[in-house]
Amino acid sequence: MKMLNKKGQVVSNLQGFVMAIVTIGVILAIGLYVLQEMQYATTSDGTSAGTATVASNATGDIIDKLGNTPTWIGLLIVVVFASAILAYFYFRQ
Repeated sequence: MKMLNKKGQVVSNLQGFVMAIVTIGVILAIGLYVLQEMQYATTSDGTSAGTATVASNATGDIIDKLGNTPTWIGLLIVVVFASAILAYFYFRQ
């Protein structure tokens, strides 16, 4: 393994973080798309009755809750990059 300077270590650590965030974002997008299709499938011609109504409403609630997740991902990205910048200056000689 080659030796990295402090700047190289910070950048190397950020690469793994960026890949993790991209993976989470892709999985979240696919999951929301599947949930939207499930909600649409529980209704027929825009209306639903009985158990389908409960399933459609529950799926809609899950979509609403998961829809707030990208806000937290953005906040996480800002905190990690700010920490990386502070670490770079702290370990600078």
